[in-house]
Amino acid sequence: MIDPDAFWTPAAFAEHTGGRWLVSPPDPTLAITGVGIDSRTLAPGEAFVAIAGERFDGHAFLDKAQAAARLAIVERDVAPPDTGDGRLALLRVDSTVAALQALAARWRAVLGAAGCRIVSVCGSNGKTTTRHLLHHVLSHAGLAGSQSPKSFNNHLGVPLTLLGAKAGDDFLVAEIGTNHPGEIDALAALVRPDIAVVTSIGEEHLEFFRDLHGVAREESAVLAHIAADGTAVLPAEDRLPVPLTLPPEPAFTVIRFDLDPVAAGLALPGEHNRLNASAASAVARCFRIGDEAIAAAWPAAGHAPMRGELLHADDPARPTVINDAYNANPTSMRAALAVLGQYPSPRLAVLGDMLELGAVTASAHRDIAALAADTAERCVLIGPRFAAAAAQLALDERAVSAYPEWTHTLAADIAADLEADATVLIKGSRGMAVERLLPALDSRFDAAGRA
Repeated sequence: MIDPDAFWTPAAFAEHTGGRWLVSPPDPTLAITGVGIDSRTLAPGEAFVAIAGERFDGHAFLDKAQAAARLAIVERDVAPPDTGDGRLALLRVDSTVAALQALAARWRAVLGAAGCRIVSVCGSNGKTTTRHLLHHVLSHAGLAGSQSPKSFNNHLGVPLTLLGAKAGDDFLVAEIGTNHPGEIDALAALVRPDIAVVTSIGEEHLEFFRDLHGVAREESAVLAHIAADGTAVLPAEDRLPVPLTLPPEPAFTVIRFDLDPVAAGLALPGEHNRLNASAASAVARCFRIGDEAIAAAWPAAGHAPMRGELLHADDPARPTVINDAYNANPTSMRAALAVLGQYPSPRLAVLGDMLELGAVTASAHRDIAALAADTAERCVLIGPRFAAAAAQLALDERAVSAYPEWTHTLAADIAADLEADATVLIKGSRGMAVERLLPALDSRFDAAGRA
């Protein structure tokens, strides 16, 4: 097995990617400090991987990358930047995405040999929160490790997560996401988890998975890539709307989780969060952490940003905000509205359209619009799908306002109607960006002149 330090050299990067030098490094053994794909955030000594994306092409930013980067990995025959000291090494590969993944796969082998256990987190809902809680409980018990930054759970984020881990760590928690069939299979083959968590099966991306059985097939794909003698941590069977697909005689241990008394002290509201903490508790036991130490971690566990994040709950001069704006599907909408329903009146639900639901789009938006109207005294529904649902249901316009799209005054208008004793839920699919309401709330209830 390769020595961890030997991996982080230009010579090793060329070997593992099969690349050829357009500009050779001054010293092929000089240490590389990390890997990045954004020229603006590179740390000194890192390797810059030039990704050609839909909106930006990394090859156009080599001049900026060379200020920090030790080498750049490219997929075209490019000339070195005509500024700087000319010491930026250029490694030419067929595909920079494939090269990034090849480096990550190799580094994952190094991590495993060094004793770092890899935990993957998949599922329709709760991935980021469960990953966040896992990192919290393992760190609280004194273990060293890392987790996916933000929602680095796709074909670029997963390899960057692996490459950001340290060989001396006890654990790495890697989030794996999907919105098309086959994506989990490809990413799980890269991660090869020692412990694979599936948080839930719900109505996600039905435009591409068609139905819950398609979702379950996709999420089950991680199970084929669990490392030898590994563990699958799965929801209790009666928590699943359709079953996951397990091998007839799995070569891994299967642990089922349900609401766990050890997670009773979790500070986050909602049964769905207690289930997330229950999954994390099951993983913690795989690390031989006792229930007393697990329970001690939960009172201090906080929210992941924009996933049920509670804002201003202790400030009587501002509305309490449940910021669950990162993403949405019908399952997570119902869970968020259940949390809102636990708060006293007045309650406001600000909901943006749920995207990529395919054939169930209309019925799902009608169901959630009706539930929101039953839960909150006021609802603001934003987007063409929710607007159509509100019209079809003929909801009371005094209680439910529907807007086919955001306008430049909408956020300020919503904030103007709020009082400080209200509780506000904001939630919608990522493309709806309903968190844009927050600056308007801050402006209305600012520290200098609160309403």
